[in-house]
Amino acid sequence: MNSPIFYVKVKDDLEKAFRDFFPHMSSSYIRMAKLFKQGKRYPVLAVEKVTVFTKDGDESESARFLIPTENRNFLWIQQELFEFYGLPGEENSSP
Repeated sequence: MNSPIFYVKVKDDLEKAFRDFFPHMSSSYIRMAKLFKQGKRYPVLAVEKVTVFTKDGDESESARFLIPTENRNFLWIQQELFEFYGLPGEENSSP
């Protein structure tokens, strides 16, 4: 899926993010969020639409972001862990 680059940062309260989206988000995503620094901006390089299945078999629409991690890898990760942090050239998108 094509999308322009935009920036996100890890949500300040990951436990709240987990509660807000449970059971749509696996607790393993909370552990994967540790690959990112709090308060740092990250470019979203691609967005992928996904369907998440709950334990009960219900479906929920969501998305995953392709983001470079602190260990210089790329990771597809659930969008619910992040919040929008600006576009290139915007004031709040500076490091």
